Amino acid sequence: MKKMGENTNEKNKNKKKSEKNNDKTDNTSKNNNKSNNNNNKANKNNNNKTANNTNNKTATNNNNKTANNNNKANNNNNKANKNNNKTANNNNNNNKTANNNNKANSNKTINKSNNKKKNTKCTKACLSGVKSLLCFFLVIAFCTHGLLPVLFWTFPEISNFVIFSNRVKWTIFANLSDPHYFGLDHTRNFFLQSKRNIKLGAWHILPDNLKSKAKDFSDNDYEKSLQYSETPIVMYMHGNSGSRACDHRVNLYHRLSQMNYHIITFDYRGFGESTGIPFEDGVVEDSLFVYNWIRSRVPSDTPVILWGHSLGTGIATRLAKTLCDGGVPPTALVLESPFNNILEASANLPPFFLYRPFRPLSYMILNSVERCGTEFASDQNIKDVTSPILILHAEDDGLIPIKLARKLYNAGLESRPQNSGQLLLVPFDKSFGYGHKHLHSAPNFASVVKSFLESST
Repeated sequence: MKKMGENTNEKNKNKKKSEKNNDKTDNTSKNNNKSNNNNNKANKNNNNKTANNTNNKTATNNNNKTANNNNKANNNNNKANKNNNKTANNNNNNNKTANNNNKANSNKTINKSNNKKKNTKCTKACLSGVKSLLCFFLVIAFCTHGLLPVLFWTFPEISNFVIFSNRVKWTIFANLSDPHYFGLDHTRNFFLQSKRNIKLGAWHILPDNLKSKAKDFSDNDYEKSLQYSETPIVMYMHGNSGSRACDHRVNLYHRLSQMNYHIITFDYRGFGESTGIPFEDGVVEDSLFVYNWIRSRVPSDTPVILWGHSLGTGIATRLAKTLCDGGVPPTALVLESPFNNILEASANLPPFFLYRPFRPLSYMILNSVERCGTEFASDQNIKDVTSPILILHAEDDGLIPIKLARKLYNAGLESRPQNSGQLLLVPFDKSFGYGHKHLHSAPNFASVVKSFLESST
């Protein structure tokens, strides 16, 4: 037991010794570590110093090299700057000339732009003026487009005024009493007094075969030329507006005179120098008075031809009906640019086309025409005309379309008495452009009329 206790004590002593030794070794290792750390720091510092020294040396060397290079570059730059200065001077001179040129060009462009501005201002002013005028006329057109039919319907006499248009004067300052003014140097002017004290202005144009004697002719000689005449006498009834002196009418007189016909033409009441107010019965009465005046001065076998143009065809057809009903038919009836009745003629006039899409407005106008008392129903009157009838019409007539002439022709074919004279329709091709007023200028005009009259007398 004692031995066992001693052994344990020794063991404990040995342990304590070993622990002390271990502590000593730990302390020495710690000290060694500290010294190592210090050495490492010193080495690092030394290394950094040497590195810094080497870096400084290399940096200085590099800086010196770059400085030298920079000096060289500066020298080169100085040379380049000298060259650039030279070129700059040259460029300045060029720029000065260019600036001068640019100034001149800019002045030109400024002048051009100013001119353009002036022109644009003028064009704008013109356009604004045109626009205002268009607006003004559109307003007027709109007002009249709606107002006129109402006026026509309310006052039917307006239709009568438009149908005759006797207030429309084409020869305002001309003296109708002087036919020489109109190039008719073989013409007599005279006046007739009708039963109702209506004064009618009239002309008597001699045929060309008496033209040379016309200078010495008195009024009595003109009437004697009718008394001893064997050539046909044309009683001419003109259309609406103007007078017996309108250009296209005078040209027709010349053409008929060249065919050696006497021409008696006159103005209805209210036209030209004639007094009164025109209406259908009145102008037919005037025409009958002139016809009787002619018949009272010529031999009974002298041909007297009724010739009507446009509105005058309605007057001539009704006069022919009146004479046929009285048993004294005229020698022949020539209808130049006729219509079938005034109602259809009115509906086919160009101004009426504006109202066609608006049925109430068109009805107002046509109803006014029906109520105005003017019919000129030639398609009804032709049924009683037994005299030979010649219808002349241009296909390009823009005022009275040829379809109305064909309707009149068909009405005559269907209803005239069997013992009536011939009924002939002669259309003139639209390519010639004779229109409504210039059929007399056709090359075959004289031959057509002469052949018809020769076969009718």
